[in-house]
Amino acid sequence: MHMGRKVALVRSAQSIQAADSLPSNVERASRVHALIDAFGLNDKLDIIEPEPLDNDALTIFHSEEYIDCLFAIDSDSEYSYGSNKSDEDDEKDRQQRFGLVHDCALFEGVEEHVRYAAGGTVAAANILVDGQVQIAIHWEGGRHHSQRSKAAGFCYVNDVVLGILALQKRFSRVLYIDLDLHHGDGVQDAFLYSSRVMTLSLHHYDRGFYPNSGGEISEGRGNGAGYSVNVPLQRGTNDSSFIHVFSAVANKVLTAFDPEVIVVQCGCDGLAGDPHKIFNLTSNAFACSIKTVLGWERPALLLGGGGYSLPECARCWTRLTAIACGYDIAPEADVPEHVFLNEYAPGFDMLTDVMLIEDSNTNAYLDSIVQAVQAALPNQS
Repeated sequence: MHMGRKVALVRSAQSIQAADSLPSNVERASRVHALIDAFGLNDKLDIIEPEPLDNDALTIFHSEEYIDCLFAIDSDSEYSYGSNKSDEDDEKDRQQRFGLVHDCALFEGVEEHVRYAAGGTVAAANILVDGQVQIAIHWEGGRHHSQRSKAAGFCYVNDVVLGILALQKRFSRVLYIDLDLHHGDGVQDAFLYSSRVMTLSLHHYDRGFYPNSGGEISEGRGNGAGYSVNVPLQRGTNDSSFIHVFSAVANKVLTAFDPEVIVVQCGCDGLAGDPHKIFNLTSNAFACSIKTVLGWERPALLLGGGGYSLPECARCWTRLTAIACGYDIAPEADVPEHVFLNEYAPGFDMLTDVMLIEDSNTNAYLDSIVQAVQAALPNQS
């Protein structure tokens, strides 16, 4: 494991509060940072307080029309375009057009959430650009589904894209790795035609499973042909399958692309304890993946993402924070005394209990993916 690399964690009381308001992840950020502090990790890294991103910075990627609609709701959750029925109907139609309905309906606090989620990831990217640290962490980032002019999949802003654009001020080749249960479609789409950003997404793919993309191994276009790589995995994926395919594919990507910086979206909704119950992973799958990436000894940006069990997210991201700081936390370790300790009952440890389900990935299937990735990568002799 690496030693002596400088690490920063991007957070503040305000950014945690803003993240806690997200309806899909209510109070998750508080749990994550409370456990990080309970293990004393806050003393082993730099704490960087993010600034909320302004509209000019947000529209480096997002359209002005989308941002205007996103922030058109005021603190009282009333339409700011007028009180008559016609204005309200027009605004609802506009929200529909920009995806601000259903799982991405507007909520009180959405503006603070968006500005801090994006501001935190851009702040993390900037300190890597400046060379202040070698590893930057922002667990409130990783909102990978949002498109330029549309919210999607609980994601109102694509902080990942904004972070990658900030990294490009210094780094010519950016590798984006997505470990979320769901395909990293918004990031892939943003860089589909680029040869400066390679996207690698490991995710569940099945007909009807959100976001209904990522089934093709290679999806790059034009100059980006070969630079958008997908690893579609089957129901029941366990640690052994995930670690095997990640190690094989990631090292081939490293050789082919030779990135100058790596961004990893560590969405942990693939954990066995997540309400989705589709993958059967423990924190070991994420720990091994992050150890592999950090072993490349290149600047790295670690982001959050999906994950809908608060204790499971806190366990996983706390362990990854420790790994970034140069050591590991054993899964059998006790959860330290802290304000949310009771939420870790009955075991009060860092373990994720696996499910008694079959891994639908066969060895032949996993090997075929590795071979297909090898064939699809650019610059192959």
